[in-house]
Amino acid sequence: MSYQIASDDQLISALKKVLKKHRTVTSQALLRTLVDKELNKGIESYGVHAERLRKLVVSENIATVEIHSREGDPKKSFAVCPVCGHPLKRVKNLTIWGGVVTIEFQCPSCGYWTGKKKQIPTRYVFHYRDSF
Repeated sequence: MSYQIASDDQLISALKKVLKKHRTVTSQALLRTLVDKELNKGIESYGVHAERLRKLVVSENIATVEIHSREGDPKKSFAVCPVCGHPLKRVKNLTIWGGVVTIEFQCPSCGYWTGKKKQIPTRYVFHYRDSF
């Protein structure tokens, strides 16, 4: 079975319909399934990747995203946000000896953060915004 790649406008429209109907979607996989059903109501068949949906939700501010995470390897560091792909901002602090240390990383776009114990996103919960 062949499928087409949906445009951003088609996805945004489908995302808004799904979130307005369900109010809260408890996982990224479920969001993909619901959007897939919404997109494929017509004649044409569309495919959509869950990561693309998540990044669209964040970039277009369609819903609030609650990020559940687990602790990961503290030796690994992130240069970009694992949720939305934006560069992470270092939060620094002064030491008592006048030095500067990074105490955590924050994403200015989606709200993801991690400290010394790296937080690995494991589940996303999407909550409907009444502002659109």
